[in-house]
Amino acid sequence: MADSRKETSIKFHGVRVKNVVITHLRRTSNTSTIEKLDILTAKYERNQTIETINIQIVAEYVTITYYKDEAANVIINRELIPTHSIEHIMVNDI
Repeated sequence: MADSRKETSIKFHGVRVKNVVITHLRRTSNTSTIEKLDILTAKYERNQTIETINIQIVAEYVTITYYKDEAANVIINRELIPTHSIEHIMVNDI
């Protein structure tokens, strides 16, 4: 499997999408700021380590999982954003 890497795919609850934008409130020790997290395929097209990014709303969190190999469940990183801090989620379908 030399240079036959596909582009990174982005999924929302397992369904392939073009991009996901999450606007949420991020709190630090003394301040709160509104942060916009834009997960876009073009942003990851040269990243050879991430095969799939899957965004799911699970219980009280939005879970963003970065997979090296989704079929083998090899996870690079996972981010959790509490749903109470979410202002808006926009999903752009393919």
